[in-house]
Amino acid sequence: MTNPPQIILASGSTIRANILRGAGVPFEIVKPNVDEAAIKTEAASAGKTLEQMAMMLAEAKALDVAKTTHAIVIGADQILEFEGRAFDKPQNMDEARARLMEMAGAAHTLINAVAIARHGRIIWRNLERPELHLRDLTEAEIDAYLAAAGTEILTSVGAYQIESVGARLFDKIDGDYFSVLGLCLFPVLDCLRREGALVF
Repeated sequence: MTNPPQIILASGSTIRANILRGAGVPFEIVKPNVDEAAIKTEAASAGKTLEQMAMMLAEAKALDVAKTTHAIVIGADQILEFEGRAFDKPQNMDEARARLMEMAGAAHTLINAVAIARHGRIIWRNLERPELHLRDLTEAEIDAYLAAAGTEILTSVGAYQIESVGARLFDKIDGDYFSVLGLCLFPVLDCLRREGALVF
């Protein structure tokens, strides 16, 4: 009986790693060495959509790690879209506060792209667009949230972590919960099973 192929997560994201661990997936972490800013600039200058930009980033991360291994490599990226604009992770708590104030009472989209590479080529792609509806928050509520959540929220494009206290900011979510967190778990598991990396 041959051994199942190794799985590598090409990401430094703690939450993506926790999603795979929670599902009992054996994997290693290898952080990719890609210039995300350059890829975004290239995509924008070529007139790519935000969905295409997110997938370009996910593919670049997976391929960067896949070029040195025979493992199955998972790359992912997430872009927040609000009123037609793309947002990166906030640089500081003031920016996080301003972002939540601007989006309060409205819906925004998290574009979640995942690409899986093997033997130096992309073998699978998936794109999800969950829509999140922030409550009509007051300034006092946002300040209380930021004080409770701390600077950890600066690792999220939306300045929230819905898996913890950030859940209290929302009225509802339309779409896949795991994609909100940054990794579409069920489609990824299906791909890993088809590639022989998981028995069930």
